[in-house]
Amino acid sequence: MALGFGFLAIFFANQSLSAMAIPYFQMTLGLDPFKLSLVMAGPIIFAAFISQTVGQLSDRINNSKGSRRIILLLSGVISGLLFGAIWMVPTHWAANSILCYILMLNFLFCISLTFLTINVKSLAFEMSHDAQQRVKVMAFGSLFERMGTFAYFWLFPLAQLSIWGSVYLGIQYVGWFIGIVLIALFAVLTAWFAVLRPDVLKSDMQANSGVLPQDTDLNESEPNNSQLNKAKTSNSELSHSSVVDYRVKRALFLLLSLTLIKLGAISIFTSLDFYLLVYFVKAGDLEAGASWKGILSSTFACVTLVMIPLFSYLTLKLGKLKTLSLIYWITALGALLKWFIFQPGNEWAVVVDALLGAPSWVAISVIIPSMLADLCAYDRQLSGRNRVGYFISVQNKVINFGVVGTMVGAGLLLNVIGFDADLGGQQHPDTIMWMRICLAGGPLLLCFVSLIIVKIYPLTEQHQLASNVKDSLGQT
Repeated sequence: MALGFGFLAIFFANQSLSAMAIPYFQMTLGLDPFKLSLVMAGPIIFAAFISQTVGQLSDRINNSKGSRRIILLLSGVISGLLFGAIWMVPTHWAANSILCYILMLNFLFCISLTFLTINVKSLAFEMSHDAQQRVKVMAFGSLFERMGTFAYFWLFPLAQLSIWGSVYLGIQYVGWFIGIVLIALFAVLTAWFAVLRPDVLKSDMQANSGVLPQDTDLNESEPNNSQLNKAKTSNSELSHSSVVDYRVKRALFLLLSLTLIKLGAISIFTSLDFYLLVYFVKAGDLEAGASWKGILSSTFACVTLVMIPLFSYLTLKLGKLKTLSLIYWITALGALLKWFIFQPGNEWAVVVDALLGAPSWVAISVIIPSMLADLCAYDRQLSGRNRVGYFISVQNKVINFGVVGTMVGAGLLLNVIGFDADLGGQQHPDTIMWMRICLAGGPLLLCFVSLIIVKIYPLTEQHQLASNVKDSLGQT
């Protein structure tokens, strides 16, 4: 439960800022949309570049102190305080002064949040000791994140309630509640109750040092004795960011590619669903289109709560690679049906879109992270080093680039296809046609690319089972 609160903390820290910034800073205070996007995206890019350094530093502190508790406590409290302070900007300042204030605090917030994110996810890796348990732990954390989706949509409407006196005071009250309770307090709970005891991780590494899988069917992909000896003898010369085995490098690259495809490339195309609902399905009626977008998002959140345990169970029965392939085929079908769903008169068909799209969230939040944890355990066997923070930091870097890429790419795509907001529901027919082609064709093509990546993934279920770690205290 405490680990779940940690996932909630990083969820609200990541999602609440964007959910509140646009309606408050742009629509209420009237800041320039382009300048605000730079102020929001710049610190995320910076955080992406420092992620690996943060991961290495976190690993060193964890190895020297014996736990991640101190990092979690500091990063959680600091992130919460900085989040609350962002909304304290004086509204009578000039626009550029407000932007500078947001930029400065957002930079500090993103740095602190990087420490918090990497260490919460590292803790999830360290708490799971075999391939099946990793699926369960990631599924549990993902369920907590999905619960958060029901709340963050309503943060700005909550700030607009008359009980605060004004929206300016309301945004401060809501901001500090998120910062102190949903970020800082939740992170403290994680640090206090969920941190792995030093003797558990130490026994894991001692029990599994040099234990490698024996798979006669995969001789070419298995490390031989000379490779293992080379890895061990050069261990003292390895940095936290170096990876010994080429299979680990290749597997890591492919897992990160799947992450970037889902959170970057596919998200650029699927962002068009809102525009089609407003400007095609509802002929320019923003209120009606936004309502159906809300129905789509809420249905997606509800369905995902069911899909997480369902596909987690299938993962334990079928294996991760087979379940991933199944999910991508389902997602491909959903992408194809978008052509027929997003048309006038088919509004309620968005429920089908949510049903077929929800499994992809299980892939990105449960299965791929658990495969990354398997890979981390496999690398630990080869190198004798616990580099959890490094693996998480690289993943965090890719996620940040995906988020920024979606911000920029979605806007560029709209310009390329000729979208003009001033035309309202009178968009050019070619623009609507290209919106439909991109919404359906883009994800469909990328699902097939993802299927190819799964097919060529170098580590099999035998490797994942071989990386099981049984500590002396048994299963947690």
